[in-house]
Parts: sequence; structure tokens; C-alpha cells
Amino acid sequence: MKRRVAVTGVGVVTPLGHVLGDVWSRVVAGDSAIAAARFQNAATGAELIVPVAALPSGALTPPIKGVAGFADRFTQMALQAVKIAVAESRLDFEKADRSRIGVSNGTCMGGITETEAGFDTIYVRGRPKVHPFTVIRTMYNAPSAFVATAFELTGPVLAYSTTCSSSSVAIGEAARCIRHGYADTMIAGGSESLLTYSAINCWHSAQLLAPIAFEPRRSCRPFAADRDGTVLGEGAAFVVLEAWDQAIDRGAPIVGELLGYGCTADSGHITQPSEEGQARPMIAALADADIDPRQIGYLQAHGTGTKANDATETAAVKLAFGEHAYSVAVSSSKAQLGHMVGAAGAMGFVLALQALRTQTVPPTANLLHQDEKCDLDYVPMVGRAKPGMRFAMCNAFGFGGTAVSLVLGTPPR
Repeated sequence: MKRRVAVTGVGVVTPLGHVLGDVWSRVVAGDSAIAAARFQNAATGAELIVPVAALPSGALTPPIKGVAGFADRFTQMALQAVKIAVAESRLDFEKADRSRIGVSNGTCMGGITETEAGFDTIYVRGRPKVHPFTVIRTMYNAPSAFVATAFELTGPVLAYSTTCSSSSVAIGEAARCIRHGYADTMIAGGSESLLTYSAINCWHSAQLLAPIAFEPRRSCRPFAADRDGTVLGEGAAFVVLEAWDQAIDRGAPIVGELLGYGCTADSGHITQPSEEGQARPMIAALADADIDPRQIGYLQAHGTGTKANDATETAAVKLAFGEHAYSVAVSSSKAQLGHMVGAAGAMGFVLALQALRTQTVPPTANLLHQDEKCDLDYVPMVGRAKPGMRFAMCNAFGFGGTAVSLVLGTPPR
């Protein structure tokens, strides 16, 4: 028999701030952190000017002394989010069996900041060697490894990279570890720090980024008729997952329940999504949760603001939910936080969790003129109360075809 999985702690680092309550208030109000920024090539001085969702100013504070010197920015953000989530969960590592606690992180581009610095060192400055910490700063499992080291955890320490669905896989597989008895507690989520000249250039060259709108904060417009691309952002989101009985026994603050996980492949094309491919994980997650599609009250969509994804996701929701698709409140936070890529799924999970906790659905900002192909209830501009919600879903779809949906339930009252 599968064990139930409780969510007992949440931590975020986002372009709208690092305190979840404040971030949530701003998201519901329709605030956006997207602003114009310049990225300069160190070798040529050439500039790219694109809209991005940059982190607010303020130092990151990793939970172990001296870690900042070893860790790339994506790891430092992960450590800060984990620190917040662990504090909320009231985990006492001194009393816990650390062999039954694991970590699972997701990222798309890992330590790209350090990778770019290495190329600059060798090819621009002409130096013979890169920094001796380059390997541990760039490795994709650095967040999980540093968290495990910080708290002396010896359970499963995992890392996943499936582009934009990376952190959703990290959370889903962490839940599986608990369900099937490989661990009792998992710290899971994702982080991404890719606002560098080389990374921005890659996404820009792929013609995925939105041009700067008259008002930069309006540059990303998911599900809008005039949408023309996504906007990249940085951030981290982590949750503490626990076996339900353990959380009850120790009096943990249960803030939600992870009920269903669907992870499937859209194998039709390496970058172009299909309706069936995006519907498949939603159907699988609902089956895993053992709930009727009509019980879902809110869906945090992948909603990137690109022409292909938004129309396809709309059709996929209809395929998975049938007529109930028109009764589900659907929204995308990428118009406000940017697309955090590897961290996007975990951020979507947290927002769906907050929707249930507060009985309020967040908006799709900048949605002034809805595309006729995107005809669901996308909660335009500002969030609204939706009392009585018991279940929510969040989607994350990545290049390469890994498509993930997670189903959440309300905490006990």
C-alpha cells in the first residue's frame, strides 16, 4: 500500500521576493517583476537587450558557513529556499533518522554562470586554468549534494534535468521515494540561474524570447492573442515532503498533500508539443491521485506565452478534463515571475499549493485580449477568491518531451 505524502514546509527565492506570503500577495494582485536588462559579451562588448525577471537585490544567505565560495548562484538560491522550507516544517535533524531523509533537485542549465566564467577565463583572458571549484560549481547535483552535506543527510540524494519540467520530476520522484518506503522525508524542488550573456543568447537565437513591450513588465502575455514569446527568470522553490503518519506523529504543520504524479513523454517532436503529449501526464496524475477530473478547482498551467505552447496546452486541458475544462480556473505566473525553466515546475507547485491554502486563484497577468484558441477561464489580470477548492494541479512541459503534472490536496482543517 502506498504511503500518503504530506507537504510540511515551503521556501522560495523569486523575482518578487523571498517571503512566500509577500510574494503571494503580489502575485494575486497581478504585480510583475519583469524589467528590461542588458547582457554584455565580455569578449566583444556586444549587447543583448531583452526583458527578464531578475532577482531583487539582497544577499543570499546559505545555511552553512563558507558554502558561498564553493557554490554557483543556482546552488546558493536553492540553499536559501531549502533553509526557509526546513524552518517552516520544524524539522529537527538532531532527533530525526538522517538515513531516512533525502534531497531531490531539478535544474535545466545547472551552474551556467560558472561555465560562462570559465570560458571567459580561458578564451577571453587567455589564462591556462579555470577556477579549481569549477566542477562542483557547475555540476547539476550541487544543490542536493550541498543540502545533504549541510544537514548530514544520508538518504537518497538525487538530481534531475529535463529542461522546463526538471523540478516537477524532482518533486514527483521524491514523493515516490516516500510512497514506496525508500525515505520518510524528502527535501525537493529546483533552482535556476541562467541570466548570463551566453544563456540569454541561446534562448534569443532560438526565437523563444519575447521582444520588449512598450511597458517591459507586459512583455510576457500567456494565452493572449498578441503573445509573442516567453521571458526568462531566475529563482528557486523547494518543499519538504514527509510520510503522512510521521508528519502527524511529530505535530508537523501540514500545509498540503501531494496526491498524484504523472510523468510521460511527448515523443512526437523534440521541441514542438502535441495535445496528446500534454494531456497524457494530466490523465496519469489524476489516475494516480484517484480523483475525478471534476474535482480539480485550479490548474497552474505551464503557460509560457509562446504561440505553440499556450494553444496546445489549452487543447490538452480540454482533452484531459472534457467539459469540466471550462469550469477549472487556469492561470500562468510566468507573466509575473518570468520562466524559471528548471525551477518553473516547483514554483508552479508552490503557487498551486498557495491557491488551496488561501482558497484564492492567482491571475494570468497582462491578459487583456484572449486568444480565441485559448478559451478557458484564465483568470485575467487579477486573482480572485474561489472558496471550496479541495484539489489543484500544476503542469510543466520541457523540451525533449518530458511532460509532468502534479495533483495536490488541501491541508486538514
